Amino acid sequence: MSHTLSSKYAAPLRLELGPSRTLATWLIVMHASPLFVLPLLQLPHWLKLLISVAVLYSLFAAWRRQVRRVHPDAVRTVQWKHAGHCYLTLNSGRQLVVCLSTQAFILPWMVVLQFKTPQRRFRYLLVVSDMLDEEVFRRLRVRLRIAMDRGEA
Repeated sequence: MSHTLSSKYAAPLRLELGPSRTLATWLIVMHASPLFVLPLLQLPHWLKLLISVAVLYSLFAAWRRQVRRVHPDAVRTVQWKHAGHCYLTLNSGRQLVVCLSTQAFILPWMVVLQFKTPQRRFRYLLVVSDMLDEEVFRRLRVRLRIAMDRGEA
């Protein structure tokens, strides 16, 4: 009996994404940093105001999509079937059939998934460890590493 994971026969992996305090903290820090530096720059006041508005809008949009997940296009669940076929359920209730790319960024506390839509566009999903159950997050990382080694996400 083989102890390796065969993507043909692997059970589907279902990711039900929850809120993340880690991601919320990172978003605030990353958006607040330029706002703290902005007063030190020798720029016209109107340009500082414009940059501030753009940064705050970016924070608002990212917060709705990534942290609160109230945006209609926010991913609620991911169901990873065999051979890289995935179903993304969006907050709007719409379901997308996508292919998981063999490229992923994997850290012990974060994973960035890349999906290809039927329209040949890419969609990225950031998954932080506190968005999922600890065991599910571990299974995701292990399964991604095996799939990437085989080139078959």
